[in-house]
Amino acid sequence: MQYAINKNQDGYLSPDEFNLLINQAQTSFMDYLLGEFQQYQYGRPQARVSFGQNETVRQKLTPFIDSPVTLNINAQGLAPYPIDYAAPDAMYQNSIYMDRVRFVSQDRLFSFLNDPIDPVLTNPIYLIESIYLRFYPQNLGTAKFSYVKNPNEIVWGFTDSIYGQPVYNAGTSIDPDWYDQDMLDIIVRALRIVDVNLQAGQVAQYANEIKQGGQ
Repeated sequence: MQYAINKNQDGYLSPDEFNLLINQAQTSFMDYLLGEFQQYQYGRPQARVSFGQNETVRQKLTPFIDSPVTLNINAQGLAPYPIDYAAPDAMYQNSIYMDRVRFVSQDRLFSFLNDPIDPVLTNPIYLIESIYLRFYPQNLGTAKFSYVKNPNEIVWGFTDSIYGQPVYNAGTSIDPDWYDQDMLDIIVRALRIVDVNLQAGQVAQYANEIKQGGQ
Protein backbone atom coordinates (compact mmCIF):
# COMPACT_ATOMS: atom_id res chain seq x y z
CA MET A 1 0.00 0.00 0.00
CA GLN A 2 2.85 2.40 0.80
CA TYR A 3 4.44 1.59 -2.56
CA ALA A 4 1.18 2.30 -4.39
CA ILE A 5 0.66 5.57 -2.50
CA ASN A 6 4.21 6.73 -3.26
CA LYS A 7 3.77 5.79 -6.89
CA ASN A 8 0.52 7.72 -7.26
CA GLN A 9 0.53 10.68 -4.88
CA ASP A 10 3.73 10.81 -2.82
CA GLY A 11 2.23 10.29 0.61
CA TYR A 12 3.19 8.44 3.78
CA LEU A 13 1.08 5.78 5.45
CA SER A 14 1.92 5.21 9.11
CA PRO A 15 1.57 1.69 10.61
CA ASP A 16 -1.40 2.83 12.71
CA GLU A 17 -3.11 4.30 9.64
CA PHE A 18 -2.46 1.11 7.70
CA ASN A 19 -3.93 -1.06 10.47
CA LEU A 20 -7.03 1.14 10.58
CA LEU A 21 -7.51 1.20 6.79
CA ILE A 22 -6.88 -2.48 6.13
CA ASN A 23 -9.40 -3.53 8.80
CA GLN A 24 -12.01 -1.12 7.47
CA ALA A 25 -11.39 -2.60 4.03
CA GLN A 26 -11.71 -6.23 5.13
CA THR A 27 -14.95 -5.42 6.97
CA SER A 28 -16.26 -3.77 3.80
CA PHE A 29 -15.25 -6.78 1.68
CA MET A 30 -16.86 -9.23 4.10
CA ASP A 31 -20.06 -7.16 4.01
CA TYR A 32 -19.94 -7.21 0.22
CA LEU A 33 -19.59 -11.01 0.05
CA LEU A 34 -22.36 -11.61 2.59
CA GLY A 35 -24.72 -9.39 0.56
CA GLU A 36 -24.61 -5.74 1.58
CA PHE A 37 -28.05 -4.15 1.60
CA GLN A 38 -26.93 -1.33 -0.74
CA GLN A 39 -26.86 -3.89 -3.57
CA TYR A 40 -30.55 -4.73 -3.27
CA GLN A 41 -32.84 -3.28 -5.90
CA TYR A 42 -36.59 -2.79 -5.88
CA GLY A 43 -38.33 -5.95 -7.08
CA ARG A 44 -35.13 -7.99 -6.81
CA PRO A 45 -34.97 -10.17 -3.66
CA GLN A 46 -31.23 -10.85 -3.77
CA ALA A 47 -28.08 -8.74 -3.87
CA ARG A 48 -25.79 -8.92 -6.90
CA VAL A 49 -23.26 -10.74 -4.71
CA SER A 50 -24.23 -12.64 -1.57
CA PHE A 51 -23.19 -15.63 0.51
CA GLY A 52 -24.79 -18.85 -0.73
CA GLN A 53 -25.40 -17.37 -4.16
CA ASN A 54 -22.73 -19.45 -5.90
CA GLU A 55 -19.65 -21.59 -5.32
CA THR A 56 -17.21 -18.76 -6.05
CA VAL A 57 -18.53 -16.53 -3.26
CA ARG A 58 -18.57 -19.47 -0.84
CA GLN A 59 -14.99 -20.35 -1.75
CA LYS A 60 -13.85 -16.83 -0.84
CA LEU A 61 -15.44 -17.24 2.60
CA THR A 62 -14.20 -20.77 3.37
CA PRO A 63 -11.37 -19.49 5.65
CA PHE A 64 -14.15 -18.27 7.94
CA ILE A 65 -16.33 -21.41 7.99
CA ASP A 66 -15.16 -23.95 10.58
CA SER A 67 -16.67 -27.26 11.60
CA PRO A 68 -20.19 -26.94 13.04
CA VAL A 69 -20.45 -26.13 16.74
CA THR A 70 -23.00 -27.48 19.19
CA LEU A 71 -25.52 -24.93 20.44
CA ASN A 72 -27.07 -25.55 23.85
CA ILE A 73 -30.71 -24.48 23.75
CA ASN A 74 -32.34 -23.49 27.05
CA ALA A 75 -35.88 -24.25 28.21
CA GLN A 76 -37.19 -21.10 26.51
CA GLY A 77 -35.81 -22.29 23.18
CA LEU A 78 -32.97 -19.76 23.13
CA ALA A 79 -29.29 -20.20 22.32
CA PRO A 80 -26.62 -17.45 22.31
CA TYR A 81 -24.64 -16.70 19.18
CA PRO A 82 -21.02 -17.90 18.99
CA ILE A 83 -18.77 -14.99 19.99
CA ASP A 84 -17.24 -14.68 16.49
CA TYR A 85 -20.53 -15.10 14.59
CA ALA A 86 -21.03 -13.09 11.38
CA ALA A 87 -23.71 -14.95 9.37
CA PRO A 88 -25.55 -18.31 9.42
CA ASP A 89 -24.63 -21.13 7.08
CA ALA A 90 -26.60 -24.25 8.09
CA MET A 91 -28.42 -25.66 11.12
CA TYR A 92 -28.93 -29.34 11.95
CA GLN A 93 -30.85 -31.18 14.62
CA ASN A 94 -28.32 -33.92 15.34
CA SER A 95 -24.66 -34.82 15.03
CA ILE A 96 -24.96 -36.80 11.78
CA TYR A 97 -26.48 -33.84 9.90
CA MET A 98 -29.56 -35.73 8.80
CA ASP A 99 -32.33 -33.47 10.13
CA ARG A 100 -32.14 -29.87 9.02
CA VAL A 101 -33.47 -27.06 11.22
CA ARG A 102 -35.10 -24.53 8.91
CA PHE A 103 -34.65 -20.78 9.12
CA VAL A 104 -37.90 -18.81 9.40
CA SER A 105 -38.36 -15.04 9.40
CA GLN A 106 -40.52 -13.44 12.10
CA ASP A 107 -43.32 -12.51 9.70
CA ARG A 108 -43.81 -16.19 8.79
CA LEU A 109 -43.60 -17.62 12.32
CA PHE A 110 -47.37 -17.80 12.89
CA SER A 111 -47.88 -19.87 9.73
CA PHE A 112 -45.17 -22.36 10.69
CA LEU A 113 -46.37 -22.74 14.27
CA ASN A 114 -49.91 -23.47 13.06
CA ASP A 115 -49.09 -25.68 10.09
CA PRO A 116 -50.90 -29.05 10.57
CA ILE A 117 -49.09 -30.65 7.62
CA ASP A 118 -45.53 -29.74 8.56
CA PRO A 119 -45.52 -29.27 12.38
CA VAL A 120 -42.44 -27.85 14.11
CA LEU A 121 -42.48 -30.75 16.57
CA THR A 122 -41.12 -33.01 13.85
CA ASN A 123 -39.59 -30.33 11.58
CA PRO A 124 -37.85 -27.77 13.84
CA ILE A 125 -37.32 -24.14 12.90
CA TYR A 126 -35.17 -21.27 14.16
CA LEU A 127 -35.31 -17.48 14.07
CA ILE A 128 -32.53 -14.90 14.11
CA GLU A 129 -32.96 -12.33 16.89
CA SER A 130 -30.77 -9.55 18.27
CA ILE A 131 -29.14 -11.50 21.11
CA TYR A 132 -30.24 -15.11 20.66
CA LEU A 133 -31.23 -17.70 18.13
CA ARG A 134 -34.80 -18.80 18.93
CA PHE A 135 -35.87 -22.41 18.31
CA TYR A 136 -39.18 -24.22 17.96
CA PRO A 137 -39.94 -26.63 19.50
CA GLN A 138 -38.44 -25.04 22.58
CA ASN A 139 -37.33 -28.38 24.04
CA LEU A 140 -34.99 -29.16 21.14
CA GLY A 141 -32.04 -29.29 23.55
CA THR A 142 -29.11 -28.91 21.15
CA ALA A 143 -28.41 -28.10 17.51
CA LYS A 144 -25.39 -28.23 15.21
CA PHE A 145 -24.63 -24.81 13.76
CA SER A 146 -22.36 -23.98 10.83
CA TYR A 147 -21.69 -20.27 10.42
CA VAL A 148 -19.43 -17.64 8.89
CA LYS A 149 -17.17 -16.13 11.53
CA ASN A 150 -15.83 -12.60 11.67
CA PRO A 151 -12.23 -12.31 10.43
CA ASN A 152 -9.48 -11.65 12.93
CA GLU A 153 -8.16 -8.12 13.09
CA ILE A 154 -5.18 -7.63 10.75
CA VAL A 155 -2.21 -6.08 12.55
CA TRP A 156 1.11 -4.87 11.13
CA GLY A 157 3.08 -4.92 14.35
CA PHE A 158 6.23 -2.87 14.70
CA THR A 159 8.89 -1.49 16.98
CA ASP A 160 10.68 1.82 16.54
CA SER A 161 14.30 1.71 15.43
CA ILE A 162 16.95 3.91 17.05
CA TYR A 163 16.19 6.38 14.26
CA GLY A 164 12.48 6.43 15.07
CA GLN A 165 11.46 4.41 12.01
CA PRO A 166 8.89 1.59 12.37
CA VAL A 167 10.40 -1.88 11.88
CA TYR A 168 8.16 -4.91 11.28
CA ASN A 169 7.65 -7.12 14.34
CA ALA A 170 6.31 -10.59 13.57
CA GLY A 171 5.67 -11.25 17.26
CA THR A 172 3.02 -8.55 17.56
CA SER A 173 1.58 -8.93 14.06
CA ILE A 174 -1.56 -10.81 12.99
CA ASP A 175 -1.63 -12.07 9.41
CA PRO A 176 -4.81 -11.96 7.29
CA ASP A 177 -6.94 -15.09 7.04
CA TRP A 178 -8.00 -14.33 3.45
CA TYR A 179 -6.72 -16.00 0.30
CA ASP A 180 -4.01 -13.98 -1.49
CA GLN A 181 -6.25 -13.07 -4.43
CA ASP A 182 -8.92 -11.76 -2.10
CA MET A 183 -6.33 -9.72 -0.20
CA LEU A 184 -5.70 -7.85 -3.45
CA ASP A 185 -9.38 -6.80 -3.47
CA ILE A 186 -9.12 -5.74 0.17
CA ILE A 187 -5.98 -3.70 -0.54
CA VAL A 188 -7.77 -2.01 -3.45
CA ARG A 189 -10.61 -1.05 -1.09
CA ALA A 190 -8.14 0.28 1.48
CA LEU A 191 -6.34 2.36 -1.16
CA ARG A 192 -9.63 3.85 -2.32
CA ILE A 193 -10.24 5.16 1.20
CA VAL A 194 -7.08 7.26 0.79
CA ASP A 195 -8.21 8.23 -2.73
CA VAL A 196 -5.85 5.97 -4.70
CA ASN A 197 -8.01 4.27 -7.31
CA LEU A 198 -6.38 1.09 -8.61
CA GLN A 199 -7.55 -2.27 -9.88
CA ALA A 200 -6.43 -5.58 -8.36
CA GLY A 201 -4.24 -6.24 -11.41
CA GLN A 202 -2.30 -3.03 -10.82
CA VAL A 203 -1.82 -3.89 -7.16
CA ALA A 204 -0.51 -7.33 -8.15
CA GLN A 205 1.88 -5.65 -10.60
CA TYR A 206 3.17 -3.37 -7.83
CA ALA A 207 3.63 -6.40 -5.57
CA ASN A 208 5.78 -8.07 -8.24
CA GLU A 209 7.83 -4.91 -8.63
CA ILE A 210 8.46 -4.85 -4.89
CA LYS A 211 9.57 -8.52 -4.88
CA GLN A 212 11.85 -8.05 -7.87
CA GLY A 213 13.34 -4.89 -6.42
CA GLY A 214 13.93 -6.48 -3.03
CA GLN A 215 12.06 -3.71 -1.18
